[in-house]
Amino acid sequence: MIRTLLKAVVTISLLSLNTPAQAQRLDSVAPDLIFDERILSRIDYGLVCPSGTAKKLAAPGTHLGFITQRDQRQRIEHTTQVVPLSKGIGFGVDVQLPEGSELRDVEISVFHPPYVGTDVTEESWQSDLLPHASNLNFFMFEFPFEMVAGDWALQASHQGTLLYSVNFKVVDPSRIPNLTSYCSGALLS
Repeated sequence: MIRTLLKAVVTISLLSLNTPAQAQRLDSVAPDLIFDERILSRIDYGLVCPSGTAKKLAAPGTHLGFITQRDQRQRIEHTTQVVPLSKGIGFGVDVQLPEGSELRDVEISVFHPPYVGTDVTEESWQSDLLPHASNLNFFMFEFPFEMVAGDWALQASHQGTLLYSVNFKVVDPSRIPNLTSYCSGALLS
């Protein structure tokens, strides 16, 4: 399988960190991204802010037994793999497929440190990836038990083939204050 491995570049100008030492520490932990370029024509990843209407869909592979699906206006607001641990901020992956292709029943998985008071470290649900559409899958911090810093990952696989895997570093919001306020409208794109 042909996979492209990219190293995320975290720059001081994008993150407006307080000190060069902070910038160096975050840059040294910038995670990797893997995607199958034979199947996916484009990948985008980063911060997702809540918007539009939402509905709950059954997802037995998740801690709560459901996912919250938002309307098609959701999008990647800022490309990054370093995410502030703040309620109402999400992170995700959006992909495009080549013309004429679609993938049904793709397994989306989120891997994370154990939720507070549980041993839950993985959740999954099914999603379709369609041409000419947003194929955004994301995780949003909504509940107190989800508020866990550390290494997180979003992966998609179809019939045993890994389509993408994107690692995120979820950090204390004080380390990246301008991204913490991003979804409140305080930071302009």
